[in-house]
Amino acid sequence: MLFNSFEFIFIFFPVLAVLYYLARRHFSHNAALLILTLGSLVFYSYWDIANLPILLASAVGNYAAGVGIARWRHKALLIAAIAANLLMLASYKYLAFFARIFALDIGESVIPLGISFFTFQQISFLVDVWTKRTQPRGFVPHLLFVSFFPHLIAGPLVQHHQISKQFQDAGRKDDLVDNFAVGLSIFVIGLAKKVLLADNLEPIAAGLFSRADAASNLGLLESWLGVTAYSLQVFFDFSGYSDMALGLARCFGYHLPINFNAPYRAASIIDFWRRWHISLSQFLRDHLYIPLGGNRRGPLRRYINLLVTMLLGGLWHGAGWTFVVWGALHGMMLAAAHLWHDAKLPPLSAFVGSVPMIVVTFIAVTITWVFFRAADFHAAGAIIAAMFGNGGLGGMPNTLDAALVLLGLAIVWGLPDTAAAFYRNLDPTMIATAHVAPPTSERLQWRPVKPLAIALSLLLIASVFSAAKVAPFIYFAF
Repeated sequence: MLFNSFEFIFIFFPVLAVLYYLARRHFSHNAALLILTLGSLVFYSYWDIANLPILLASAVGNYAAGVGIARWRHKALLIAAIAANLLMLASYKYLAFFARIFALDIGESVIPLGISFFTFQQISFLVDVWTKRTQPRGFVPHLLFVSFFPHLIAGPLVQHHQISKQFQDAGRKDDLVDNFAVGLSIFVIGLAKKVLLADNLEPIAAGLFSRADAASNLGLLESWLGVTAYSLQVFFDFSGYSDMALGLARCFGYHLPINFNAPYRAASIIDFWRRWHISLSQFLRDHLYIPLGGNRRGPLRRYINLLVTMLLGGLWHGAGWTFVVWGALHGMMLAAAHLWHDAKLPPLSAFVGSVPMIVVTFIAVTITWVFFRAADFHAAGAIIAAMFGNGGLGGMPNTLDAALVLLGLAIVWGLPDTAAAFYRNLDPTMIATAHVAPPTSERLQWRPVKPLAIALSLLLIASVFSAAKVAPFIYFAF
């Protein structure tokens, strides 16, 4: 079920919350964890119960490997366990892709929902056990770490050390008012991002890419409008999901890592990747970029490591050459930015100012989104050519479409991101890890006051009515 569906909002979530807190109050912390784990498995099975054995087998195998690594400290066991995870991910997600490269006909396999996320999370568990950042405590907490429903399908990508101690905290005192006031407020904001903004931007973007697929003539104005709409859509959709995940976890008293920190206000591509999909960026840094050598083996090796990391990051998003190109473009931009920095040249913002660099960074990221969204290179090339005037100016865009895109830009550039608005109410460690700064104005901070409660209630009502036509999240495909 989707977070923006009626059955989730009005049945699954309230029933599970009541059962969880009744268990904590009248039975035990472990009983509450068991209920939360079973509820998460029900949530996952609702999509397709045939995928449940894959999730359970992955959890059992990795827990056993973690126990073995903690006991025997054999690096060969760590390598074998990580390889097994990557092999499972590749067999479901990339086998058909590589078969097409070698002209083999093996058919398309159904990709289990969330496999990219729960596989990477378990790799983080194995590495955390090896580096002694954490220890396997019991199978139920481990299964909950893997299957916790807020982050199970599309993140954030939670590393084991970030949440394992929270699951072990049997003496935690529940502040139900604070948990639900903060948690539901964040959830409503995320829901509004998804159903009021992302889902209404989607037809604008889809119209452009459909015309490109059909080899229609594209004009400059419609191309920029459609691609900008997609750039905003993917942000509001994914950050909306992450907000909902953060809020739902908080309703149960848990803190997930912050996944977005106003990425479209980044003044460089380096800054963008510190703000966008933060949990994936940190995972790739810790488990790929640094093991490859990071920046410890000279500038040239650093640039190669950046390119390899982003290439694999692109491939993680999807088994297709367009995703590889998307990752390669970001890798090249990151390498160029670090090359500029290594040459000890002053930042470009020193010449033109930070605002123009924010716009330039946004434009560069927006152009790369074309490859992320396009069905193939032909469609991507047609759109990019039109964006640079190959098809002429074209007709005037729809006024309402243009107004919605302008509204989206005003929100991402004019309002604080969710983490900043809830700066005082989120876990300080998560705030520091995501480098979130509080908003400049006190009025933009969340407070438990009646006017804000009324505004959020109206936002919830509008979102619920708009959610009558349920649309899946973009990152469910990854």
